[in-house]
Amino acid sequence: MSKPIHIVFTPDRRFLPGLHVTAYSILASCRSAEHPVHFHIFTDSLTAQDVALLETTLRGANRPFVLELQKIQTDVFANFPAMLGSLAIYYRLVVPDLLRLERFIYVDIDTLCDVDLGELAELDMGNSPAGLVPEAPLAKAVDRFVAKQLGDSPVEPYFNAGVILVNAAEWRRQKIAEQCLNYIAAHRPAFHDQAALNYVLHRKAFILDAKFNCIANARKNWPALNRPWGQTCRLIHFLDYPKPWDLFGEFVHPQYRLWRSVLDKTEMKPFRSWHATPSRKFPKTRKAWVGYKKAIKDRLLFSGYSHGWLKKVKGVARDSDSMNAVSS
Repeated sequence: MSKPIHIVFTPDRRFLPGLHVTAYSILASCRSAEHPVHFHIFTDSLTAQDVALLETTLRGANRPFVLELQKIQTDVFANFPAMLGSLAIYYRLVVPDLLRLERFIYVDIDTLCDVDLGELAELDMGNSPAGLVPEAPLAKAVDRFVAKQLGDSPVEPYFNAGVILVNAAEWRRQKIAEQCLNYIAAHRPAFHDQAALNYVLHRKAFILDAKFNCIANARKNWPALNRPWGQTCRLIHFLDYPKPWDLFGEFVHPQYRLWRSVLDKTEMKPFRSWHATPSRKFPKTRKAWVGYKKAIKDRLLFSGYSHGWLKKVKGVARDSDSMNAVSS
């Protein structure tokens, strides 16, 4: 008998379009579950109306689910560096102490799921407190501070924390939350809780298959993303800025059509990035404008690649390799 699937989100209401896409796609992709998929939302900003709208979206997937909203106290994070004005990135650290569960899956809401997460409920994690997908070897990690602290190894992984399979009993026993909070307080790392998780979970983490956190802006993954939802066989992570729902994402995000194909199945299908909603955000920093510049370049290249106009794009596998990547 399959185990119940518990999914945790820690959303800021400015990212509501992303939440609807992530939650709907997870539920629609869970084909092996014998139990309802149980969604736990930890937030300090979502309203009852926001949750009611999400519940309507989830009913459209025609699969059993439970949706539970839990308010979270933010005092412990008050002096931590915010990310885009939000402290919600830290909430996942303390969820294992708040949910008395054996196991759950934390998922960022800048994702689109096209793989059955029920597979993760059955994995034998041993005494690993968490399972994650490697982003790069430490020697090539963008987070140079943590990479150097951990030895800058060319083979040991630096993990992306967008998807975490949490072995909650071990997380609590090994005091992972306490160690992460202490690390953030001491170092105030640029990569926030992901830096802390990499430091604390070094040589303790369970390595998940790459299909459970497929980075969309890595060109090596474009062959898989050049297919419609339902055929990519990945959980796709729209890393960095802008997100598909950010201002003018319709025109600049390389995989906007893929993301939009799922948004149109939700109650947020009327959404447009220029509407006056909490999601509308004008780029103000140099880093934001650099992100837009890269997105526009990749939008043009991905369009040329997907239409067959460009036979070679740097970082994209050859045709024979592409077929293998998509089918794996």
